[in-house]
Amino acid sequence: MYKKTLALAVVLAVAPASALADTVFGVYAGGQFWDADSEGEYAFASNVIEPNFENESQSSYYIALEHPVPFIPNIKVRENSLEVTSDYGKNDFSHRDYIFYYEIFDNDLVSFDVGVNAMDFDGSLWVLGSDTIGRQDFSVVVPTAYVAARVGIPATDWTFFADASALSAKDSKVQDAQIGIEYRLVDNLAVDVSLNAGYRHSVIELDDVDDIYSDVTFKGPFVGVEVHF
Repeated sequence: MYKKTLALAVVLAVAPASALADTVFGVYAGGQFWDADSEGEYAFASNVIEPNFENESQSSYYIALEHPVPFIPNIKVRENSLEVTSDYGKNDFSHRDYIFYYEIFDNDLVSFDVGVNAMDFDGSLWVLGSDTIGRQDFSVVVPTAYVAARVGIPATDWTFFADASALSAKDSKVQDAQIGIEYRLVDNLAVDVSLNAGYRHSVIELDDVDDIYSDVTFKGPFVGVEVHF
C-alpha cells in the first residue's frame, strides 16, 4: 500500500496543472450526525475483550479549502467523534482527518478527487489487565489513500456522492467510507447551503499500537449539512 501511495503521488506530481487546480477559491464547512451501530472486540497485552458496545449517535464536522494554485493540493480537515460505552466504560476511537487532495475532474455535473488522508488517532480504551480494570491510551497516525466522487442529476438540485479512505498493511486495516445524496437548498453567488443523508461504514483494525489491538466497526445512516462560501 505504501508503494501504491508513492506511485499515486508521482502521478499527481506530473499531471497537468489544469487538471489539478480548482478554478476559484472556495471554503466548505459542514457537519454530520451519525446513528452508528458499534460492534467488535479489542485486546490489551494477552487479554481479549469483547465488550457489549452500546449503540450511540456519533458526530463529524469539517472545513475544506479549494484553490486554483497549480500543484498545491486542496485541504480538508475533519473531526470524527467515535466514543462508545461498553461494559467497562467509555471507549474513544475519535480521530482527526488531514486530507490533501487534487480535483482530477470537476464540472457542474461530475467531479472526481484523489489524494491522501492522514488519520490521526488519539484515543483510549478501558481494558482488563492483571485482574484489574484500567484505561489504556493510544496514539497513531495512519496514512490512507483517499478518493471522492460526485454525480449530479441533470436539471435538478440533487447530487449523489461518495468518498472513502482506506489502508491495509500487515495485520492492520483502517477504512472509512460513505455514500449518500445531497439537496442544494440555497444556491447563489454569496453562499450555497446543502442538506445530505446517506450511509457510513468505518472499520478500525489496529495491530500492536501502544499495546492495543482492535477490530471494531461503526456503521449506520447519517444526516448532515454543508455550507459553501
